[in-house]
Formats: sequence, C-alpha cells, structure tokens
Amino acid sequence: MKQDGQEMRFVLFGPERRYSFVGAYGHSVELTMFPEDPEPAGHVVLLVRCGGGLLFARHSRRGLEWPGGKVEPGETPLEAALRELREETGGSAESVWFVGQYVVHGTESGRFVKNVYAAVVRERPGEPTGDDTDGAEIVPIDVQPSPERGFSPLVCDPVFAAVRSAVLGVG
Repeated sequence: MKQDGQEMRFVLFGPERRYSFVGAYGHSVELTMFPEDPEPAGHVVLLVRCGGGLLFARHSRRGLEWPGGKVEPGETPLEAALRELREETGGSAESVWFVGQYVVHGTESGRFVKNVYAAVVRERPGEPTGDDTDGAEIVPIDVQPSPERGFSPLVCDPVFAAVRSAVLGVG
C-alpha cells in the first residue's frame, strides 16, 4: 500500500513506550504502546488502514471516531474489536494486531482499560450492522482531527495522535 509514493507500513512491535495526558473529557490517560504486561481490558479501539487512508466510523452523536467499544460478556477483546469494526463501519479486517493499551482514570466508574489494535481493511466497507453509527469514512492518514471538522472529541485528544505516530510514523 502506497502513500505519497512510499510504502505505508505499520510498526507492530518495539520497546514499550509510555505516555500520560489529559484525555478528551478531562480525565487522566496513561497510554502504553507495545506493552510488555497488558491488563485485562473491557474496551477496544482500532486504528484501521483502508486504501491509502484511515477508516473512521461516523458516530450518530459524536462525529467521526476510530471504531471501538465495549467487550461483551463471553467475548475476548480481539473478538470485540472485530465485532465493533463490522458493526460501526461494515468493514471486515484482513489482518489485526494488538499494539497498545490505555487506561482512563477519574471516570464515574473509577477507571477503565482499552486495548488498541491496528487493522487492515482492503475493500471499502459495506453497511454497518450496529445502530449507533451512520456509516464509515476514509480520511487521510495525516488528518488533524478537530470538532470543527466533524470529529469526535475521542480522536481530538493526544491518544489518537500518539497511536498513529507510533504505528504509522505520522505526527
């Protein structure tokens, strides 16, 4: 897959890297890329490459965001990631890799953990099967998300930029 004449590749492993920031809703967030000892996760998100861009879900209330959601009872985080991708974008992953994890502190429930996956979807997705999204959109890999441009606050915080930089080398 090419981007601006160069092969676009994922970085799927490396030394563990830790980041701390304030998230979209003012919560403390700890992101670990390529974690050596991940925690059990109850949520998932996916950085999805499709064609020469990134595949985003168009959430009916929040706007464009990376696909993801909660892990259902009896489901592994990987199964949840694949299900959420299908439900929110209509996409089916050709390949998927666990690349990171982040913990959000200070929420009503205390804290929660999200696994971060990188995935490839080769063909433009069909219709989403879930009921909280209005389809999918492919955006440039170097997009600078902002609420004014229709993006959810969940991809306007530093987590998305840090994951994209670590996995795709795009700042």
